[in-house]
Amino acid sequence: MKQWSYSFNSEEEFSKFVKDNNLKDKEQILVQVNCGVLKQNIFEHVQKVIKKELPQAIIAGASSVSQLYDGHVTSNKIVFSITHFEKSTLSLFEYTFPSFDECDYSNIVKLLSNSLRDDTKGILLITNAVYFDIEKLISNINKHFAHIPIFGGIASDSDPLFNFTIFSQNKIYFEEGLIAVIFSGESLQVSCNYYFDWEAIGKEYTVTKADGRYLSELDGQPIMDIYSKYFGPMDKDKLLNVSISHPLIRTSSEFGQVARALLELEGEKGLYTGEFEEGEKVQIGFGHYERMIGRYDEIQKTYENIPAEVAWFYICISYNYGYMDILDASASFYKNSDQLYGLITFGEFSQREGKNKFLNFTLTRVVLSESSDSRIEVNSKKPILDKKDELLVTLSTLVASSSHEIMNLNRYLEQEVQKRTKELAELNSSLEKRIELEVKKNREKDKMLYHQSKLASMGEMINNIAHQWRQPLNIIALVMQDLSLKAQIGNISYTEIANAEKKVNETLKYLSDTIDDFRSFVSNGENFSSPGGFEVCKTIKNTIRLISIVLEDKNIDLILKLPEDDKIVKGSSNDLKQILLNLIYNAIDVLREREVENPTIKVEVKYNKYINIIVKDNGGGINPKIIDKIFEPYFTTKYKARGTGLGLYMSKMIVEKRFNGKIKARNTSRGAMFWIELPIMA
Repeated sequence: MKQWSYSFNSEEEFSKFVKDNNLKDKEQILVQVNCGVLKQNIFEHVQKVIKKELPQAIIAGASSVSQLYDGHVTSNKIVFSITHFEKSTLSLFEYTFPSFDECDYSNIVKLLSNSLRDDTKGILLITNAVYFDIEKLISNINKHFAHIPIFGGIASDSDPLFNFTIFSQNKIYFEEGLIAVIFSGESLQVSCNYYFDWEAIGKEYTVTKADGRYLSELDGQPIMDIYSKYFGPMDKDKLLNVSISHPLIRTSSEFGQVARALLELEGEKGLYTGEFEEGEKVQIGFGHYERMIGRYDEIQKTYENIPAEVAWFYICISYNYGYMDILDASASFYKNSDQLYGLITFGEFSQREGKNKFLNFTLTRVVLSESSDSRIEVNSKKPILDKKDELLVTLSTLVASSSHEIMNLNRYLEQEVQKRTKELAELNSSLEKRIELEVKKNREKDKMLYHQSKLASMGEMINNIAHQWRQPLNIIALVMQDLSLKAQIGNISYTEIANAEKKVNETLKYLSDTIDDFRSFVSNGENFSSPGGFEVCKTIKNTIRLISIVLEDKNIDLILKLPEDDKIVKGSSNDLKQILLNLIYNAIDVLREREVENPTIKVEVKYNKYINIIVKDNGGGINPKIIDKIFEPYFTTKYKARGTGLGLYMSKMIVEKRFNGKIKARNTSRGAMFWIELPIMA
């Protein structure tokens, strides 16, 4: 087996290349074409030239946004990978998808199986189908011949739903179809693997409205609202672009943990690359930079014990959004770039543990060899990380570890609450005999509910930090990029370096202050001047600062009216912060749900014999039928996946038991008002 990589420019040059490498008379040749020039006449010309110069070859061509050539990732090129199989046999299967109503995936698999042999070792599958359900196709393949590895992917381009194109020596598929190259031979060895380096972060959302590949709601909210929470105000185009780099991650019973990308949005209904089931949990994903960088260390070990003469990579288009430097550096590890072929895809196929998989957001690799002793040689070197790489590695690790810790704590607490609630129900019938035990367990339950309520607030804070850090990190990246460019052209002065250093230090201080605010919230609070107590107005200001970015994103005005002098309350400042966060987040939810014009939240402090804290909004108020129930545990007007019914209940418990105060709610002419009365510390 031998492979040549060729960058196509003209028919004359290719004719000379074929002649110089004695390819004209060779049988069992596969030509894979990565076409980065997306024009119909180019596809036709390329197909014609290959058929003329290599009439015996099987062609598997596809459009792609990037190309792998000469050890580097490039674009707008047409790259041929010509593989000559000396001991194996190749055959071609092609299929044009009919209408949706007529498409029978099991029948497609049966037709494909007619081309298989007892010694078939693998199938290269290339398609441009995005509307047809490729997930069902792979599932049907697993029912009939899961032991045969399927590898390849869906063609890609920069405008993914309109210019996907594949072609063979027989046909150019502008409509949706598939090309399958079947590899057979006793000596042929095929090994597949894939890497999924997108990390699930943030809240686990419940799929509340879905129909196959169409997803409408998570936790009872439209998809666009969910993404707006993390990435700011959204429109259709921005949502489609963001989802290419930040997918939804789910766990499939057949394919394991997989990511799915949004292809199209029809109103509030999104068409995804794979299916969803109502009731399942999903999370938003982000590219784990540290894990991707870590793959450098695996490259040499990968090929030590695997027979390999060629390596083909089918890589998700998501790598094109910030991670191409990693792919480019990885390609430079290989000593002979002719042994490599790469295609950027909008969906990938691979096999693991005897089961074929339809994947997204992965880097898949297949190695082939006709000799057990052959190995692909790689260079032994350590990656050189620049400042940007080091920063992204640190941030990706921080976000992933923090998210995991909070999720694990929240799951544990939810399990404990459910367990305690069940026990309380069982003990209710014999309450009089076991009153002492029940009181103790109720105290434990209240403590658990308090921690769960605080963790919910911590989750919101993590989201705020992620949002607040986005712009400062962009500023640092732009400053470093500007210095790098000026240094390269030799046009940099000490003043510019000093100004850049000042800008970066100011930005880093802002990031540090953000973390200090969060650390204060999750610890025992700030050091206040009065031991055992805290300043009320100072605490309110610090709380508002924690959520200011949320209020700005939602275009909600917050009016803060505080006395000039501050009063001391006995207790922990974090308890008051938690109460205020509950009240303000509830107000934000109401203002957004009711789409209030000029939404406003007012926080005011007044003094008499007590400290009076008033939080009110213009959201229309609370239904009079339920206003007397809102402080009861587990009572919520929100969708069950969005609200626990613990926020106001825990606020009341903290005010009464920890502060020895009072909290009440009533309606004003414009909205709801919550009034908190706290005793002044002597």
